[in-house]
Amino acid sequence: MSALYLHSSFVNDTSEAAPKSIRALIEGHRLATAAMSITSTLGGLTEALFLVLATRLAFAVTKGQDEVGVLAGRSLSVNAAVLVAFALVVSRFLLSMVVTRLATSMTERITVGLRRLLLHSFLHASWARQQADRGGHLQELMTHYAYAGSTMVASFTGLLSAAFGLGALLTLAVAVDPLGAIGVIVGVGVVGSMLRPLRKVIRRRSAATSAAGMAFATGTGEVAHLGLELQVFGVQEPVERHVNQLIDAGSAKSYRLGIARGLVPNLYACLAYLVLVAALGLATLTDSTDLTSLGAVMLVMLRSLSYGQNIQVHAASIASNRAFVAELADEIDSYRAAAVATDGEPVGWVGPLTLDHVSFEYNPGEPVLSDLDATIEPLEVVGIIGPSGSGKTTLVQLLLGLRPPTSGRVLADGRDIATFARREWVRKVTFVPQTPRLIRGTIADNIRFFRDDISDEQVERAAKLAHMHDDVVGFPEGYQREVGEGGGQLSGGQQQRLCIARALVESPDVLILDEPTSALDVRSESLIRETLAGLRHQMSVVVIAHRMSTLEICDRIMVIQGGVLKAFDTPERLQGESEFYREALTLSGLGG
Repeated sequence: MSALYLHSSFVNDTSEAAPKSIRALIEGHRLATAAMSITSTLGGLTEALFLVLATRLAFAVTKGQDEVGVLAGRSLSVNAAVLVAFALVVSRFLLSMVVTRLATSMTERITVGLRRLLLHSFLHASWARQQADRGGHLQELMTHYAYAGSTMVASFTGLLSAAFGLGALLTLAVAVDPLGAIGVIVGVGVVGSMLRPLRKVIRRRSAATSAAGMAFATGTGEVAHLGLELQVFGVQEPVERHVNQLIDAGSAKSYRLGIARGLVPNLYACLAYLVLVAALGLATLTDSTDLTSLGAVMLVMLRSLSYGQNIQVHAASIASNRAFVAELADEIDSYRAAAVATDGEPVGWVGPLTLDHVSFEYNPGEPVLSDLDATIEPLEVVGIIGPSGSGKTTLVQLLLGLRPPTSGRVLADGRDIATFARREWVRKVTFVPQTPRLIRGTIADNIRFFRDDISDEQVERAAKLAHMHDDVVGFPEGYQREVGEGGGQLSGGQQQRLCIARALVESPDVLILDEPTSALDVRSESLIRETLAGLRHQMSVVVIAHRMSTLEICDRIMVIQGGVLKAFDTPERLQGESEFYREALTLSGLGG
């Protein structure tokens, strides 16, 4: 399904009878839709025939007649009519089951398709686009909003079945008593038109409910993410008040939407009954004396009201879910618009990494990095230091290719990294974040990190490079030890070294780390420094340093202040040239 087509369908959707949003969702399922339409029509005709036959059979039994008139002057014996009625009931059941299976299958396939499309679009969007989402945003889209799409499709299939069933009933009613049936059909059409303004109200209230639902989801996501901070600062009560406000706001909007949705079928039923009474009056005025025909038509019409009521319920459901699906389509379009190309030139050897007059701005006119010009040589260990907010993290994202520079270029062996095949680049240049992020599974699973082509030998080699192997073999389960929720079965140092092993498992050319020792004990810090020092003859290493002790292994150090590269030289020379470096050494207790 095309997300762009899905989005444009909602923007231009003005048709009540056949909304483009529905057509976008069922694109590719036309055969199932046609099969449901045909089966529903047959089911409606079967039911109508049963109602007519049952009515006339009742009159025949009451009058002691041996034959029952069916349609077009044809008659059956009472016994034959009973058998036919039984066959019609069984046929109606079987046809309804076919419709149910078709509708359920189509709904599930569309729901799966929506979720897969959303997941694919998100995962292939740029880091900048992903980072723009608030916590819990993707989860809400994947659950509530995708479910709204599922509900919308289910409502459409229900509406489709009811509409074709109703059409079949009314068609047969016209054949039995044209005047009375036509009067009811016209009246039902008028009733449906009268309810259009109410469905518009439902769509507006649905949009408000959608926005409130997303605000609640992101708010609760933040609470779950900040659990430790909430406990430490003792702010449970104000946070509870804040989330309760979101709950109340969502509840109020959901209540108003529910009232409007509930009003549709009830109002329709009352108006339709009035139409039915009017049809009876019309039959009286025309001196209708064919009681069997009139009785059959009235029974069919009463059943038709149930179908019509179902149509209104499903139409209201479609209207109430349309805003959620429209938002889902917008998000998919946004992710797809930010998709990162994975194809490009072969990377080969990364070689020297060069910042060629690189500048970057998150907001126009607010530079974060300004005219950085420097080269990181192959097999060199480079430290990056600077005050908070100086642009160190942004620089790392540029080196990783996660963000493009606003101006200038990042070069690898003299080639712009923007031209490289992304699939190869991410295996040549890897990253270890400051905070370890582990997935549920074993130590081996976390080192592989969804890369199934990595062998056990590569996993063990990477663990040895990260000084993690000795710890692993000390566990009874070895590499099959479960790390626990959030890595709780491992120490902080073990978690960090596991993440380093994850980055090293494919033997990259460049390893970039965001202060891997900032929250570790002395022994763990020493092990990681030893690991980094041992890598200097195998790959380039770039370290954002908050602890000055980390810089002891560096060949050269970048000093960035206010987004400007103030110095880039050996530690010995920086002691004489960089005031910031000397001050940092002194504050850390390493300077003279």
